[in-house]
Amino acid sequence: MSDPAPRPGHSSEARAASAWLSPRTCWVLGVVFTVAALGSVVLVVVDLVVGRPAAGDLFIVFLNGLAAVILWVLARRT
Repeated sequence: MSDPAPRPGHSSEARAASAWLSPRTCWVLGVVFTVAALGSVVLVVVDLVVGRPAAGDLFIVFLNGLAAVILWVLARRT
C-alpha cells in the first residue's frame, strides 16, 4: 500500500506545528503552568516559614507565571 501523494501546503510538519498553537493546546498548557506557578508559591511560603532562602523558588514562580500568561494570551487570541 502506498502513501497518498502530498498536497501543496498540507505537509505533516505543518499539521504538527499548528497543533502546538491550537487554542486547546494553549489552554491545557496554560492550566498546567498556572498550577505549577501556584505550587511554586506554596514552596516559597514553606521556604519562608522554615527559614530557607527563597530566591530560587521565586525565580521558578516568575518563569512558570510568565509561561502561563503567555499561553493564556495565545489561547484567547487564537
